Amino acid sequence: MTGNAPNQRPVISLGLSPALVAVELAGAIAILVSILVIVEFWQLLPDRIPIHFGLAGQPDAWGDKVTIWMMPAVAAIIFAVLTAVSRYPHTFNYPVPINDENARRQYLLGRGLLVWLKAEVCWLFAFIVRQQIIVALGNAQRFSMELVLGLVVWIFGTVGVYLLKSYSAR
Repeated sequence: MTGNAPNQRPVISLGLSPALVAVELAGAIAILVSILVIVEFWQLLPDRIPIHFGLAGQPDAWGDKVTIWMMPAVAAIIFAVLTAVSRYPHTFNYPVPINDENARRQYLLGRGLLVWLKAEVCWLFAFIVRQQIIVALGNAQRFSMELVLGLVVWIFGTVGVYLLKSYSAR
């Protein structure tokens, strides 16, 4: 079975390593943390909160405080969708051709990438919720764009590590 068509690839049952289980839990905890932070500060939040920030981190759009629930909701949807998708690694797009010899390793790497990205995006959203609350309460004048940039670099770094490992495991 060779080629890049998903229906020509071996279908292999994979378990989760303890490390990936920990990363999965970290992603779920991020969603829970963002929900708990919102609940904790809900009564203190003003009726209008910042919902968008410009490149300098200054709020440039405001909305009703219920819009803060969008971040954990979107994070939960991303978490659920990526969890479901990760069960079918033979359908992923890979940077290398998949064959019987490399399928297991490539599938593990591909699924690992999704698990890590899921957790990182959930923590990014939790951080955004935290920053929205801090700015809304007047404890900061701007969103920390430096920290967001750091998280985005981390996410791209994860993809870079995956690509290196994937090409090495051809």
